[in-house]
Amino acid sequence: MSGHSNTKRPMAYVTLGQQRYRVEHVSDTTLSGITDVTIFNDQIVVLRRRAPELVMLALDGSILNQRAELPQFICGHGLRVIDDNQLVATDMDGHKIVLLDAQIREIARMDCKENPAFGRPFNHPCDCVRGADGRYYVADGYGNSTVHIFDVNLRHLETFGHPGIEPGAFSTPHSLIFDTQDRLCVADRENNRVQQFDAEGRWVGQIKGVYKPMALALTPDGMLLVSDQTPRLSAYAPDGQLIGRCRTFSAYAHGLAVHKDGTIVIAEMNPDRVTLLVPAPNANWN
Repeated sequence: MSGHSNTKRPMAYVTLGQQRYRVEHVSDTTLSGITDVTIFNDQIVVLRRRAPELVMLALDGSILNQRAELPQFICGHGLRVIDDNQLVATDMDGHKIVLLDAQIREIARMDCKENPAFGRPFNHPCDCVRGADGRYYVADGYGNSTVHIFDVNLRHLETFGHPGIEPGAFSTPHSLIFDTQDRLCVADRENNRVQQFDAEGRWVGQIKGVYKPMALALTPDGMLLVSDQTPRLSAYAPDGQLIGRCRTFSAYAHGLAVHKDGTIVIAEMNPDRVTLLVPAPNANWN
């Protein structure tokens, strides 16, 4: 008989920069088909792509008895908070972007009237973010390899990018976010880089050294988080310096969100689950 049968498994820890995190996994059948995650009104909100719906969790990861179906969706992909009262969700195979209010009711949408096309909105979009001036930016990733800009009234203004490998071209723009320098960062997945643009779509730089980047998020102190298919999570300072890396625990960290207390929430696939990186006191190395 083993003398270790009742031994409690030790807690896992990772570090990014100067911060150490405690790793907590949340696994449940209600998270099957997870694709993205955000934090909205002090809850973790999970987007499932199979039988599209939103599942709510408490900030500690406990699953709440709250769900919201998305009957207008075919295959959910991206989910972001726009403000205290709005979410934006991306329907990859329904070729549309939907704005939702705090009660998860649709209030507006950007779509192609079920006529997807090469080179114009939309053709299997991945993600949507709103800029500081109220304009919307959509990574039209799987079919188009472009980014579209819409005004505050959801009218299409312009499109930039095209399939390719040169600066400003894309091969599956998968996630996008504005950093603290007001640069639009785009996870150019199959080109193994994160490209940076100004608000008008002009190329200003890129981050390389990532392998098929999946998701982007910002920490409260301005670090850019990038998950990739190594699988790992990388942290970059505002000047682009790599300051830390850790492994993610499933094959794909497909979505990221960060709470104001610094907790990093990861939508992990294969196996499907939510992983929390909870800030913990740094170890005393003396």
